[in-house]
Amino acid sequence: MRNFVLMAFVWCLTCAFPLLAKPILLGSHSVWPPYVQDDDRGLSYDIVAAAFARSGETFALEVAPFSRAMRLAQNGEVDVIPALWHTQARAQQFFFSTAYLHNELIFISLSANALSFSGLSSLNGKRVCMIRGFAYQNLVSGYPNISVINQLHLSECLRQLARGRVDGVVADRFAAAFAITHHFQRDIFTLHAQVIASWPLHIGISKTHPRSRKLIALFNQGLSDIIQDGTYQHLLSQYPQIDPDQGINPIP
Repeated sequence: MRNFVLMAFVWCLTCAFPLLAKPILLGSHSVWPPYVQDDDRGLSYDIVAAAFARSGETFALEVAPFSRAMRLAQNGEVDVIPALWHTQARAQQFFFSTAYLHNELIFISLSANALSFSGLSSLNGKRVCMIRGFAYQNLVSGYPNISVINQLHLSECLRQLARGRVDGVVADRFAAAFAITHHFQRDIFTLHAQVIASWPLHIGISKTHPRSRKLIALFNQGLSDIIQDGTYQHLLSQYPQIDPDQGINPIP
C-alpha cells in the first residue's frame, strides 16, 4: 500500500510540473551585428531578454532569414520579432513596443582623405557603399549623382573603402562601431558625427498571438525598469559605440 501511495505521489508531481512551467518566448531574426549575432547573442537579444526577465518571462532567439522570421511570427511559430522598424504595412499585422534603441545612419570616410560631409547632397559625384536590402537605401534615391555600390555585409563595404574603391560608406552607427572594432584599425576611418537619418527600433508581436497585447505591456514595463536601475546602460556599455568627439569607444 505504501509503495502504491508513493508511486501515485510521484505520478502527480510528474503531471503537475509541466503545467506549472512557463513556456519560453521564442524570437527570430536574421543576423545583424551587433543587434543579432547568433542564437541568443547580440545587443537586441540582451535588451529584450533583460526586459522580459523582469516579469519572469524567458526569451530565446533563433537566427533565420528575416523574411522567414516574419512568416514564422505571422504563422504563430515564433512569438517575437526582436528588432523591427515600424511601417504602415507592418502595423496592420503587428503590435509594436516602445522603442528601445534608435538606428542612426552616419557617413564614414577614410581618414587619409579630407572629405567633408554636410548631408547627402554633399556626396554628389561620389561612390558610396551601402548594405543591400536595407530600407535606408531609399534615402539616396533622390540623389541620382551619387553612385551607390551595394554589398551584402558592412565589413565588405568598409573593406572597399579601405582599398580606395569607394569614397565612403553609409551605415548604422552601432553596426559601424562594431564592425570597425572587430575587423579594422579604428584610426583609418573618419566617422562623421552628423546623423543622416534615424529610425526607432521596436519588438514586434503578431496581432494574432493570443498574448500579444499582454506581452507588449510586459516588455514596455520591463524596459522602463531596466532603464531606471542602470541595467540598460550596462548592456549598451558591452558594445563599442561612436563618440562624436573621440571616435569609437571600444568595449571596456
